[in-house]
Amino acid sequence: MAVLCRTATPHGDPSSEQTGRPARREPVQGEVQGREWSQYDFTPQQYRALAKLTAALCAVFPRITCDYPRDDAGRLITHKLPAAQLRDYHGVLGHYHVQTNKEDPGPALQWDYVIGQARRLLHLPPVPAVDGRPRPAPPRLVMDN
Repeated sequence: MAVLCRTATPHGDPSSEQTGRPARREPVQGEVQGREWSQYDFTPQQYRALAKLTAALCAVFPRITCDYPRDDAGRLITHKLPAAQLRDYHGVLGHYHVQTNKEDPGPALQWDYVIGQARRLLHLPPVPAVDGRPRPAPPRLVMDN
């Protein structure tokens, strides 16, 4: 199993808003590109910034759909998209959706939270479930700190 370490060691006062602590204490395991990875989560500050950036990009570039690549069951696709699917896709992508030699943003990224918050900032409804029904509530950031 490979380890991705994208979260820096915290500095300064632990009560400070600037202290970077992963949203989840323990590394998150998951498969990307058919390989098992272990990665520390992003910080709540990084998630907030990423949601704002995602919303801004979707607003400035209206052809970008505020969603991520999903399989037929509505789950995140964690590998390079086939050429035809990549060509026809117009949403938010991770590097691993584009190239087989990339594993970022890794298994820890809470895509539902990022996209849910970006859609909230854009005043868009939540992404509907696979069966077409609306999701009951916006996704929450999973934290154990």
